[in-house]
Amino acid sequence: MKVILLAEVRGLGRKNDVKDVADGYFRNVLLPKKLAGAATPAALAELERRRVKAAEEKNKLIAELRQRIPEIKKLALVFKVKTGEKDEVFGSVTKKDVEALLSEKGFKNTAVVLAHHLKTLGEHEIEVDLGEGVLAKVRVLLEKDE
Repeated sequence: MKVILLAEVRGLGRKNDVKDVADGYFRNVLLPKKLAGAATPAALAELERRRVKAAEEKNKLIAELRQRIPEIKKLALVFKVKTGEKDEVFGSVTKKDVEALLSEKGFKNTAVVLAHHLKTLGEHEIEVDLGEGVLAKVRVLLEKDE
């Protein structure tokens, strides 16, 4: 019997997957726990409509995020760091620090792609994931704290 999963079922599939299961398994396990529904033509059409709507919303979100790329490229994040006599940086600037400053500047829910902490003075260019795989570069400046 073909069913549409209404929730993730371990060993069977994820939500909205269409699976073929035994009639007894559907009636005795999946249906009472409301984990699946029968895959009728109307239910399959509704599932396809929801998938199309979700894809459209995702494409709209990606377009909105891509429009923010020029805005973030203009941005320069400045960190004042303590240094020693020979300009060696005490501590470092981490992903968390950069994400916090980006959040203050209005770029919430971003993920900084940083291989290692920033430990040298000067300008650094790092990648920021704005969401849904949309990447942008941002300049980070480490300056001496006088």
